[in-house]
Amino acid sequence: MRKILIVVDMQNDFIDGALGTPEALAIVDNVKYKIREYRPDDIFVTMDTHGPGYLSTQEGRNLPVEHCIKGTEGWKIREDIAELIEGAHVYEKPSFGSMKLAEDIAEIAAAEEIGIEIIGLCTDICVVRLP
Repeated sequence: MRKILIVVDMQNDFIDGALGTPEALAIVDNVKYKIREYRPDDIFVTMDTHGPGYLSTQEGRNLPVEHCIKGTEGWKIREDIAELIEGAHVYEKPSFGSMKLAEDIAEIAAAEEIGIEIIGLCTDICVVRLP
């Protein structure tokens, strides 16, 4: 069985930036440890990605904190994590989930048996959205 790792939104703004928390900072070493267990081709990374008009979007009106604005330092994957994910699949997503990520994982699952491990930040809303 192929093991796949999904790394969710390990970006500066969520770790120690605009929406950072001590809890987010505390998981960084464990995330790096887990990434080292996988080959780059089996790692799928999401990046929350907004434009300069973020505050006028539906999400921005509900979460009025500018964050992960494409091209800013806060948007970037934390540097020590970015070094470990070179060659991984990266998905920029303008909202909570990524349809492209779901489609790509489904395509792999149609061809072979897979197991999925999810790590990172906001995994309950940024990848898995339950009713």
